[in-house]
Amino acid sequence: MNGKVLVLPVLLAVTLVFTACGSGYDNPPGTTTGNLTVQMVQSPPAVVTAGGTANLAANVLNDKANAGVTWSCAPANACGSFSPATTGYQITTVYTAPLAPANGPITTNLAYPVTITATSVTDSSQNVSTTINVAQKYAFVMAGYASFGMVGSVTLDGFGNVIAGETDYSANPNQVGSFPITGTYTLDATTGYGTMTWSITGCCSQANAITATSNSHLTIAEVDQFAGLTFGGIGSMDLQAVGPGPSFSGSQVSGGYSFTLAGYDGAKGFNGSWGGVFTADGTATPGTPGNITGGIFDTSLGGGASGYSSTPFTGTYTAPDANGRGIMDLSNGASYVYYIVTPEVLRLTTTDDAKNTSDVGSAANTGSAFGQGALSSGATNGALNGSFIFSDAGFSSDNNGGEQGAAAGQFTTDGNGNIKTGTGIMDINALGVVSTVSLDGSTYAFSGSPRGTFTGPAGQAYYIYLTDPNLNLLDPNNTSGTGGGLLLEADTADTIGVVIPQTDATASLAGNYAFVFSNQANPPNADGGFDGQFTAPTSSAAGTFSGQGAYQTSVVNGNNTLIPIVGPVSGTFAADGAHPGRYTGAITTTPDLWSPSIGDTTAGTENVSYYLANGTQGFVVETDSLAPAVGAVELQTGVTGAAAAKRPQAQQQQHSHPKNLLQITGEHHGQTSGQAGSGHE
Repeated sequence: MNGKVLVLPVLLAVTLVFTACGSGYDNPPGTTTGNLTVQMVQSPPAVVTAGGTANLAANVLNDKANAGVTWSCAPANACGSFSPATTGYQITTVYTAPLAPANGPITTNLAYPVTITATSVTDSSQNVSTTINVAQKYAFVMAGYASFGMVGSVTLDGFGNVIAGETDYSANPNQVGSFPITGTYTLDATTGYGTMTWSITGCCSQANAITATSNSHLTIAEVDQFAGLTFGGIGSMDLQAVGPGPSFSGSQVSGGYSFTLAGYDGAKGFNGSWGGVFTADGTATPGTPGNITGGIFDTSLGGGASGYSSTPFTGTYTAPDANGRGIMDLSNGASYVYYIVTPEVLRLTTTDDAKNTSDVGSAANTGSAFGQGALSSGATNGALNGSFIFSDAGFSSDNNGGEQGAAAGQFTTDGNGNIKTGTGIMDINALGVVSTVSLDGSTYAFSGSPRGTFTGPAGQAYYIYLTDPNLNLLDPNNTSGTGGGLLLEADTADTIGVVIPQTDATASLAGNYAFVFSNQANPPNADGGFDGQFTAPTSSAAGTFSGQGAYQTSVVNGNNTLIPIVGPVSGTFAADGAHPGRYTGAITTTPDLWSPSIGDTTAGTENVSYYLANGTQGFVVETDSLAPAVGAVELQTGVTGAAAAKRPQAQQQQHSHPKNLLQITGEHHGQTSGQAGSGHE
């Protein structure tokens, strides 16, 4: 009896405690007072980097079943993952942010928003949501004709901030460096055009113009009047689409590769070009290098046979870091930094490291390596069969340390080592000396290797390095690629170039295009680059286009300024009836390409030829005495047509349905169970 009397007050006291707590924010499990609601008590940061994690927790108030929440997100199948997917009261889940799917639409500032939702298990009509941006990593390569080039990786948060990154550059004579990058950028979803300014720690600032063709590919040019590292270099920036993170590993650098590079040779005292092939074994792990075998390193320094050499090589390579950066040390004494875009696309530039402390010939060069796919096991003349367009750029002579030249053209092969009569044509601009030549009589040869030769009718000599037939060489994440090859000229000139299949010679310019153009103005060594966007309204044999862009000029009042020269761009084009796929025309900018001063309002016009592979890609070469300029046009397939609203920070939204930028990398790790705080992380 006495025991029963003692128990009753204790039970009453416990009941009173639970009743008192039942009306507060932290209702304990099983409380039934009030309506069932869901609250996110540990929210993610406004930005989480792809592959990064964040701890989340949500409570369900007044849930008599104490069943917790189920975690979900949108867009479906591309929004990340949760571990565990269902959590109870005050228990955390670990959210892992996704890699954005490549070839998606262009959004304002390349934002990739993800909405995270916690839904009551007991009552699925009750949930709470928050939206974040998932920051993505992009690898870039930028180079001009001269010896200044850079490669690297930047992380873009979708709010206009470069929140992390690193870059390596090389320049003459034997100048190399590696620096962290942060910065800011803007990109308009209606045009895909914008600007990006880098703060390169320990070096300088650099202003670039950028144009997106999709969420995963951009063209880029330095436009800051010689303030940065490339002195007007142009190039591309591509989503690092590797793994779910991205997650990089040495096993991704595997198989046969073809490469070309351009830059400066300190031993000779002038510019040059390089190319070749190699095979990586995919065995690199942190602390243990992988192996490079079967390499051939072709060097072209102009001046004919005396400037050409071919050297076998082997080597090792390190596993990549969190930005996809690793180092290749070659047996010929050269060392290169690489950045992974995809396992078949590596961006390269010269570096010095503990193994090779002084590069061969004090060379400084920058370029790319592309996978060979099935062709790595051997290639015959039949591997280069059909119609192709090409462009190349470099140095047309060794005068003045290397006088610039550029060319573009097209040809059709018979699959047996010959260029079909009447199909080959090339526009050449050798430091303002312009000519249009036939390629009739040209031949090519492959003998069991993806490294072959191409010989022009007047004795022009090229090496051609074939790539994976499934690759898109201009837009590596685009799955519509049909391969092609890389060019290295090895005669009195030294240029490098790209060959891509011409899949539709009847196509014309029609739609929205990114346009990147490398200016090497006359006189020599006056570097500049242009990047912009234009719209050609209709598909026809002759037409016009208009748009906008920015560029670095050869001479400007107040060099080393971050102020770009900006203005409208327009142009004309007309089909060459004798050579389908080739167009001639003109490009007009205000101010003039390549204007001598900021603020100039005088328009200028440059004559050009266009060579279209199809309606989505083509090459452009200048055909007057003003500059040996060459570039590319690429269709913008992901322009949204309207700017997306920016969300200043992660925001929660409470939902009740009828029943029927902070500089945060997102590297938040936590347990899958345990007590979570009631505040924000």
